[in-house]
Amino acid sequence: MPSLPLPAFRHWMRENGIDLYIVPTADPHSSEYIAAHWQTRQWLTGFTGSAGTAVVTADEALLWTDSRYWLQAAEQLEASGFTLMREGEADVPSPMAWIERTARAFYEQCHCPLAVGFEAETLPWDVYQQLEWLAPCVKNDVCTATDPFATLWPERPALPTSALRIQPVALAGMTLEDKVAQLWTKVRKDYPTEHFKHILLTDLADIAWLLNLRAADIDFNPVFYAYLILHEPSCSGLRGCLYTDISRIPEEVKRYLLAGGIGAKPYEEAYSLFEAEASNADEWMLLEGTNTLLAANARQCFGIHSISLYPSPVETLRAVKNETEQAGFRQAMVRDGVAMVKLLHWIDEQLPESELAVSEKLLALRAKGQGFRGLSFETISAYGPHGAIVHYEPTPESNAPLEARSFLLLDSGAQYDDGTTDITRTIPLGPLTHEARLAYTLVLKGHIALSATRFPEGTTGLQLDLAARRAMWQAGYDFGHGTGHGVGSHLCVHEGPHQIRKNPRPCTLVPFREGMVVTNEPGIYIEGRFGVRIENVLLCRVDGDTPYGHFCRFEALTLCPIDLRPVLWDMISAEERAWLNSYHAEVRRRLLPLLDDEADRLWLQQATEKC
Repeated sequence: MPSLPLPAFRHWMRENGIDLYIVPTADPHSSEYIAAHWQTRQWLTGFTGSAGTAVVTADEALLWTDSRYWLQAAEQLEASGFTLMREGEADVPSPMAWIERTARAFYEQCHCPLAVGFEAETLPWDVYQQLEWLAPCVKNDVCTATDPFATLWPERPALPTSALRIQPVALAGMTLEDKVAQLWTKVRKDYPTEHFKHILLTDLADIAWLLNLRAADIDFNPVFYAYLILHEPSCSGLRGCLYTDISRIPEEVKRYLLAGGIGAKPYEEAYSLFEAEASNADEWMLLEGTNTLLAANARQCFGIHSISLYPSPVETLRAVKNETEQAGFRQAMVRDGVAMVKLLHWIDEQLPESELAVSEKLLALRAKGQGFRGLSFETISAYGPHGAIVHYEPTPESNAPLEARSFLLLDSGAQYDDGTTDITRTIPLGPLTHEARLAYTLVLKGHIALSATRFPEGTTGLQLDLAARRAMWQAGYDFGHGTGHGVGSHLCVHEGPHQIRKNPRPCTLVPFREGMVVTNEPGIYIEGRFGVRIENVLLCRVDGDTPYGHFCRFEALTLCPIDLRPVLWDMISAEERAWLNSYHAEVRRRLLPLLDDEADRLWLQQATEKC
């Protein structure tokens, strides 16, 4: 592999007659986090963030990413040959808008269409359709040339094939058969005029949740690469078929699947499934996120031009946690809270050497917890200026020594058999500036406001977002990332369909319902100096009826003290003090009996004293 892959990549484009190539951060399943095999954008650009789109032409190489990664990308792209496009800024076009402008200019100048290349497996169907709409400026038969990374990336990791394991009903709360029946009931209710007989699931978390199976194909996400077809109950034969690497299925899991009416076939056979299934196009329910290779095959086999994609009904079902899943979250949070208390006491007792030393210590403490399955994402241990880089992850090269001043921002999480955790605490290591204390206090006020909000069931994340931002907006501060995201039940740490954020998007218009889990993580970031974020995981619970509706409130699932040393107390109201005291009393009540070290017990008591 050359030290700078871009020249070799452009040479490959010329040899294959490609004018523009799109490299999304994607795998065939539209996963947020992807296995190393599919990290082609990272290999080509050198940018390691989890979101971004690269576009390469003969003269330009551009990388789009959102505000979470602007500082990180600016550093990592310096020697790559790529230019950073700050996605979301007013004067920055979207990748597709830029491609459209480039294609039209090319057509006007050369009087021929632009040849666009991509990996059809990793390009979402809706993006492909946008390319088709650009005809005649883009070729009607948009180029899907041979995978360039198969030859240009000689050390490309193989596809993962971790062994499947059963998530027992004692942790899942429902059987495979019950979940499949629930899914078909929902489809019939939501689409009463349709006649779906087959559903093709491509989302890895959907498949893992529905089948009560887990694996380890993607770092931090207990999922496995597979497709799943489900047949309506009236169809003869099996309920469905799982397309995955057959060698990864232990005999116990094979028996379990067959008992649930699910067969198994090799992963690659999914790309010819429409040829094997004799049925009409209107009998198939294809879901958003279906990749171009699958959708194009369906269009060809069914002899139709238009393919409709529907929102995943499984995502909506798994977003509402059943009582067993809720109990699992609470149990996992207790074990995670014990590890966090031990870590925070350790940091207070002896200033750790570096950012990585903190990450390594926390991993060792969490690993002692029952049912620990690894981290839920790479730990963000960010000291001082690194805290302003929203998704900074320390490396041996960037690892900063800690000093007895400023903040350490620690955002981390773990996977346990019974739940997934995600927590951020901002820790003062010594004297702070007034601005640092102000930022911390404003973030805390926003965190409390959202946690304490009572709202009618059906309120959306767009509406709830104001609670977290109001105090900082009044002071002239803001943050670019979302305020909250769903969390899986021993699944992906980022889960839809709901989010809390200020930007109108489909995810922010999803009504909140009892049983939904969401994070609460407002922040303030001062470039070059520090960052502040405070995060808990919340559970939406019913809070009674009034003449005006069915009301809900949030239960804080995360159990860990919030550091009060940086707080400017003259800015904290009596109601906010009451919330802090109530939360800390619950943390103390739940965690104190599980701490076997007297020094840890004393530290927790002091950290949760009334304010």
